[in-house]
Amino acid sequence: MEKIYPRNYEPVHKADNDRDPSDSDTTLTVRPRRHSVQQFLKRNLATITITGLLLILGLLVIALIAAITLQPVGQALSLEHSSVYLDSHHDGQRQCLPAAPRTRLSCGNSTDEAEALGCTYDPLSACWLHRECPHDYVTEFTEFNNGKPFIYYYDKEMTRQMKDYDEVGRNVNGFYWTSNREHLVHCLYLLRRAHDVHMRGDRLDTMLADLEHTDHCTNMLTNWLRRPDPALDELGTQGQTHCFMSCS
Repeated sequence: MEKIYPRNYEPVHKADNDRDPSDSDTTLTVRPRRHSVQQFLKRNLATITITGLLLILGLLVIALIAAITLQPVGQALSLEHSSVYLDSHHDGQRQCLPAAPRTRLSCGNSTDEAEALGCTYDPLSACWLHRECPHDYVTEFTEFNNGKPFIYYYDKEMTRQMKDYDEVGRNVNGFYWTSNREHLVHCLYLLRRAHDVHMRGDRLDTMLADLEHTDHCTNMLTNWLRRPDPALDELGTQGQTHCFMSCS
C-alpha cells in the first residue's frame, strides 16, 4: 500500500488590510518583520549622530589632558631668552621663545652678590651684567667722549664727581647725575646692541627686553631732534629712491 507523505506547508501571511479581524485560525503563524539596515539607520540617525559627536568630544578632551600633562604649555611660554624673536608683548616685556631652554643668568640684588655670581659692571647699560651676557658696544660707548669717560656726579649740584665707571657701579646711593649727551649715546648704542643680539640669536638681557625702555630711548632721541639746530637743517644727506626690499 502506497505511503502518503505529508507535505509541510509554510503558513501564508495575510496582508494587514486583507486580514479578517474575526479570523481565529490558529494555524496561521505571524512571523516578525525584519527591518533592513537602511530602515534602522534612518530611524536612529539622530541618536547615532549625537553619540558619535560625544565620542569625538571625549577623545579630544582626553588628548588635551594628555598633552598638558606630558608637556606643559606654561613652561614653554615662560622662557625668558630666545634665539627666535616673536613680536609679542607681556607687561611691557618683549617675549622671546628660545629653540632650547636657557639657564637664567642673574646678578642678584647687591654688588657683592653680583660679583659672586660672575657679573661685572656694564657702563653702557649702567647695570651689573653677567659675563656670559652680551656686552656689545661698551668700548664704543666709553670712548665716544673723545676717548674719555663721561662725567658722573653724586648730586645734581655737581659738587662730588665720580672718578670712573667702577665708582659709578659701586655707588650705594642708587643713582647718579650725568649729561644729556651721555643719555643719548646710551640709547643709541643700546639699540645697536639689541639689533646685533637679535641677529645672532644671543641672550637678551632685562633692559633690552623691556619695551618701555626702548620706547623711552626712541622718544628721547625724537624730542632732541625736534630742538632747533641749524646744523640739522643743512643739506648733507643723499637718499636712494630706486630701492626694493623683502621681508621674511
